[in-house]
Amino acid sequence: MTSIQEGDFEKASTFVDTKATEDFDFKNLNEGKAEGMDVDKLFKSLSKTYKFEKPVEVSKEGDTAKVKVAVTSVDFAVAVTSTISEVMPMAFGMAFSEDTEEADKAMDKMMETTLVKHLTAKDASMATREVTLNLKKDKEGEYKIVSDENLMEAVMANAGTIDEMFGQE
Repeated sequence: MTSIQEGDFEKASTFVDTKATEDFDFKNLNEGKAEGMDVDKLFKSLSKTYKFEKPVEVSKEGDTAKVKVAVTSVDFAVAVTSTISEVMPMAFGMAFSEDTEEADKAMDKMMETTLVKHLTAKDASMATREVTLNLKKDKEGEYKIVSDENLMEAVMANAGTIDEMFGQE
């Protein structure tokens, strides 16, 4: 959580189990794969207002554990929906472009720039939530955070609602 707060995505990924679940693939995010956007830039934008309280152990059994943590950060879902609302009219105009590859690159850049603007706005909508993170011991016996919907919620507030909006549950 401290690495996220500091905007160090690479370091944060060392605390996450590399086996992704269907819900959230932190590893691919760390490798910069997110719909043609610069994930590092987005991550640094998210981390600017990221705050959390000390995690509290909820349970511990065998190689697994659960910790609860209160997190406050920019509401990712609000930033994404604001971005889509702002960019959509321009997207329709670009849809009829002769050079679709160039239009796609321009659209990706516009989406990234607009999303960063909404994530870093002084009046950005904030979300505080309590998240229970699932932990699992790795081969060395160290606990790693499971890359699942709970981690996604801890990193990107309300991101799950975006999937629901687009029917990707």
